Amino acid sequence: MDRVFAEGRTEKGFPFIARFLETSPDGAAPTRVAFTVSKRRFKRAVDRNRVKRLMRESWRHNRAEFEATIPQGHQCAVVLIFVGKDLPNSEMIQRGMVKLLNRMAQAESTTET
Repeated sequence: MDRVFAEGRTEKGFPFIARFLETSPDGAAPTRVAFTVSKRRFKRAVDRNRVKRLMRESWRHNRAEFEATIPQGHQCAVVLIFVGKDLPNSEMIQRGMVKLLNRMAQAESTTET
């Protein structure tokens, strides 16, 4: 996790910021993902947990395009940070996740060449 923040790249797609880094494999999955929501923005744990649940669901539905850009035999560590100020709905999360994953896929594919 520390290495992702120290050496990783950053992409933004409101209401998210993603830090990601290509790493050596640590299992069969092409990605290792962490989700974080600030306690400063959402005081109640119920709200933070809801946002993280929406983020995980959106990641599960939309991750395929990004994972296709990861070279075979490699793995990508990703930290997704929610930076929005208001409690989001699923549509807002979905739009932001698609935008962010497209930008991450472009960044990952330009690194390969």
